[in-house]
Amino acid sequence: MLYLGTSGWPSEGDWTGLSPRERRRRYFALFNSIELTQTYRRVPDWDVVGRWRAYAPRGFVYSWVAPRYLSYRPGGEERRGLRRFLRRHKRLGRARGGVRFLVPARTDATDFSDWLEMLAELEIPGDYAFDVVPDLVELVEAYGWIATNRPAGWQYMIDREPKANLDGYAYFSSLAAALRYQREVAAERG
Repeated sequence: MLYLGTSGWPSEGDWTGLSPRERRRRYFALFNSIELTQTYRRVPDWDVVGRWRAYAPRGFVYSWVAPRYLSYRPGGEERRGLRRFLRRHKRLGRARGGVRFLVPARTDATDFSDWLEMLAELEIPGDYAFDVVPDLVELVEAYGWIATNRPAGWQYMIDREPKANLDGYAYFSSLAAALRYQREVAAERG
């Protein structure tokens, strides 16, 4: 299945004056997923995650952007922070989508390789996609995870048209782009 939506809650046009409840209701009627960008700034509390899970209609999933405090170097503090984040994400249950990791371009390949091994050792399964420089793609793919915007066995696309025959996630920065793609797919399917 392809999950389609926006990266962040829409706020342009006639969405500006909507209450959070009205915004969710309208969004859920249009899309089957959202990438929550606020998780980059702050790991949500357990009760917030529980509310998101309760709000999600059947078949809807939330993807998260990994927190900015990650260093992508292995270590005890890094392991605790990563585990904390991923356990919260796992709490979404049936409403759990992918996780996008924003890996800085200056990340050392050896440190990152060790960090990926640490992530695998946590044994918290998930659809993990990584924004990485081309030199680090092979390291990610060795674990069965993918690089963003580089479809493999599945896909996690940001502001790019997804491959029609692959499962995964497609998020657009603008509501107009997400709706345009959605209409194109609907027209193709007749």
